[in-house]
Amino acid sequence: MKIDTFGGFLPLLLFLANCEQTIPDLSGTIEQFTISSPIVNNEFTLYTYLPSGYNENETYPLIISMDGDNEFEPVSEVVDELVQNSKIPKSVFIAVGYGSEKANDQKRNRDYTPTATEGIEDYETGGAADFYQFLAQELLPKVREKYAVNEEKATLLGHSYGGLFAVFAMFQNPETNPFDKFIPVATSYWYDSGILFEYEENFANTYSDFPAKVYTTMGALEGGVMIASFQEIMERLEQRNYSNLVVYHELLKNYGHSRSDYITYEKGLPYVFNN
Repeated sequence: MKIDTFGGFLPLLLFLANCEQTIPDLSGTIEQFTISSPIVNNEFTLYTYLPSGYNENETYPLIISMDGDNEFEPVSEVVDELVQNSKIPKSVFIAVGYGSEKANDQKRNRDYTPTATEGIEDYETGGAADFYQFLAQELLPKVREKYAVNEEKATLLGHSYGGLFAVFAMFQNPETNPFDKFIPVATSYWYDSGILFEYEENFANTYSDFPAKVYTTMGALEGGVMIASFQEIMERLEQRNYSNLVVYHELLKNYGHSRSDYITYEKGLPYVFNN
């Protein structure tokens, strides 16, 4: 194990009309489609970035992120810049959303949390297992049907509750996991009294090989529980001495909870693709 540390399509105008984001200034192109999930019993909006020169006769790596209704624009700009500067290969990037920022703010509580708890602003929680199956069994096959995406495992990005889900997804069966590169940022390890640590413990008791690349950060200005739990889970991963696990973790100086995701994706994507 290596652990590094440093302390149906819609046209463009319809995308603009239906999305609360602005059109990002990209060298590639963007598209949007929806997919209905029987597993989650929800319709999802998929915001898609295709790299400049996209060719259906070639195949491309796939990058998936959450919070698509409010994160697609800035994250697609990060991906596009990295592609243009040859820091990562030309890739298809898809941000999973719900059609509006309001819906995203509500339903992310359901889909990104691994257990049901009370008192989370009256939102439904505990749907991460279903959301994971939606990605693996419904979304990824649909994406590979629509786009020239290669058969390799995909990269998963997530911030805050999205980071919670990304770490949850990390600790699934590595043989069947559709992801092998993970970039969780400002992960909500506090959720449900640290339930992620139970998933980590169960994973460690089951697997010794962990073929994954992980780049993860926490803002140094986050609260004590956030930082302490981040450091604890990094220590656990190091002590497990997994085969084939590559991890970089960092406390981001002068960053709190907000805005830490973009700088992390900018550095983390080249890391997971090139290490």
